[in-house]
Amino acid sequence: MDEKIPEAQEFRERIVREDDLLDSRTTLFLVTNGLLLTAIGLSKDNPIQILISVLGCIVTSGWILTSFQTWRVIRNLTRDYLKQYKRNYIEKIVRESMFKPGWRRPSNIIAIIIPIVFLVTWVCILLVYILRSVSAVS
Repeated sequence: MDEKIPEAQEFRERIVREDDLLDSRTTLFLVTNGLLLTAIGLSKDNPIQILISVLGCIVTSGWILTSFQTWRVIRNLTRDYLKQYKRNYIEKIVRESMFKPGWRRPSNIIAIIIPIVFLVTWVCILLVYILRSVSAVS
C-alpha cells in the first residue's frame, strides 16, 4: 500500500493543531502549578506542605510526559514538512528568523525547559519541607 504524501496545507494544519494542544496543556499545568504553589504558601502544616509538594512533583511529571510527546509530534511533522516542501518561501523566512535548532526554539522552551525547571523546583521544595520535618522531630 502506497502512502500518499500529505498536501502542504494538511501538514500545516496538523502542526498548528499540535501547537495549540501544547499551548493548552502548558496553560493547564501552569495554572495547576500556580494553585499548588499558592496552597503550599498558605499552609502552615508541614505534613500538608509535604503532601502538596509530592502532588506538585506528580502533576509536573505528567506535564513533562504530555509536553514531550506533543513536542516530538510537532518536531517530526515539521521535519517531514520541510523535507517535502523545501521551497516554501514563508517557512524559509520563519526558519531564518529563529535561533539555530536547539534548546532555544520556542517549542523546546515551552515543552521541555519550563516543565523541567518546575519539576526541579518542586523537588527542592519537597526536600526543604522533609528536612524541616526531620529537624523538628530531632
